[in-house]
Amino acid sequence: MLVPALPIRRCLLLGFMLAGLIALADGVARHELQQATGGVAFAVAGASDE
Repeated sequence: MLVPALPIRRCLLLGFMLAGLIALADGVARHELQQATGGVAFAVAGASDE
């Protein structure tokens, strides 16, 4: 029994959208982590100068 093309397209589109959202969330999380670690490193470097 063959599966119609429309459900396959919907599943592929949903999968690509989900993968895109995961990639976007990963990028945002990496950026936030870099911002946080940069701030901590700056604070530690400033505290060691005193």
